Amino acid sequence: MLAGISLIVMLVDTAGDIASATLKGLSVAPATGTGNGHGLWGAVDHPARLFLADQAAHLSVAPAALYAFWQLTGLLGLIGGFLGNAGARIAWLLFGIGSLAMIWSSAPAGGRAAATGLAALMWALASIFALRGLTLRPIVHNHPPQYQFNPALHLHATIPAPTPAGDDLGPGNVHPLQR
Repeated sequence: MLAGISLIVMLVDTAGDIASATLKGLSVAPATGTGNGHGLWGAVDHPARLFLADQAAHLSVAPAALYAFWQLTGLLGLIGGFLGNAGARIAWLLFGIGSLAMIWSSAPAGGRAAATGLAALMWALASIFALRGLTLRPIVHNHPPQYQFNPALHLHATIPAPTPAGDDLGPGNVHPLQR
């Protein structure tokens, strides 16, 4: 049991190292055109940092803490979505939509569409893993149900006991206006 847990920890650590090396490699890729030289990852990450730093100025939270929370939300949404958690998948979708809005509003006007499009592509690629196994096909059950629904109306009426003949003509059975 302990060996299995340590193997999982080692695999997650290795996957994190691979992802970190890949993102660092992408961030130093030369930018073409009139870019700002931050690389592929920087074109997406820098506007998000600017947006969060601008918003943190109005809050009692440090920009670095806000940025770390944003990253943690994305990571938990990605991992939880991969594991099939519906709430994490919703968080992943909201994280992506919010990230695209942040990048659109903070990217320079000339590169706004390119930065947002690049972020949408990165998010779509990561969504392959986060939304793994999600299907929009309905589940069809072709077997008859175990319990049949049989509606029935049950009336419970009480019928008064019959009175002996001639008992209804007594003095207590006369209407007051007939006296």
